[in-house]
Amino acid sequence: MSDALACEGICKSYGGVQVLRGVDLVVREGEILGLVGANGSGKTTLIDIICGQQAANAGSASVGSTKLWGTPHFRARQGLARTFQSPQFAPDLTVRQNMLVGLAAARLRSLARCVVEIGSAVLGLAKGETAKADEVAEKLSLRGIDRAARDVTFGELRLMEMGRAILQESKVMILDEPFSGVGDAGLKAITEALKAVRAQGSAVLIIDHNVDLLTSVVDRMALLAAGRIVVDGPVETCLTSDVFRRTYIGVV
Repeated sequence: MSDALACEGICKSYGGVQVLRGVDLVVREGEILGLVGANGSGKTTLIDIICGQQAANAGSASVGSTKLWGTPHFRARQGLARTFQSPQFAPDLTVRQNMLVGLAAARLRSLARCVVEIGSAVLGLAKGETAKADEVAEKLSLRGIDRAARDVTFGELRLMEMGRAILQESKVMILDEPFSGVGDAGLKAITEALKAVRAQGSAVLIIDHNVDLLTSVVDRMALLAAGRIVVDGPVETCLTSDVFRRTYIGVV
């Protein structure tokens, strides 16, 4: 399998505090990688840098042979899709309309194009795309998508973000705490959706504190500690390592 996402030597400091100390990480095509680490280990900082929400002090990230640069919207065009710890959404739009923004994101070329595309999504002008959003919502067990996003539960917002990411049909999907707040039906639906994304050749990078759920879906696991990837390999290798037991669950 070819590398879909490659991070090389990524460093990040906040004042005198060095959070990332030369992170090297690869996610291959058709692979789901779980990234774990204690709170404050720099996991979200790393994906912020990959997706363009923060700038690295050193290092780079690439999708395939293309080095990532520019704004988050531009990086979406380069093949990235992302969800967040706190779901990002437009409260006055319906769940369906929020999902349709994912289809627009992959086509953005300029601010003017952004306005046109998202306007089309909001107005529901693209009937074929609306049907596609409905299909994804059904697969995710996400009901009542004509409701305003402000009126749905936190778990439903999670599923909505997942649906938006799927609709982007990205080369790399990065999910930050996708299982948090989601009920049993939604968890099962997300797991099945991730397997389908993997089957179509996309790469998935997941951060989640629910190790049991991670181990049920990932192909490989990497542990971030002291600003570096200290374990990278089969799930069992990571979970049984001394550094995982010490830094992640506090057992010597």
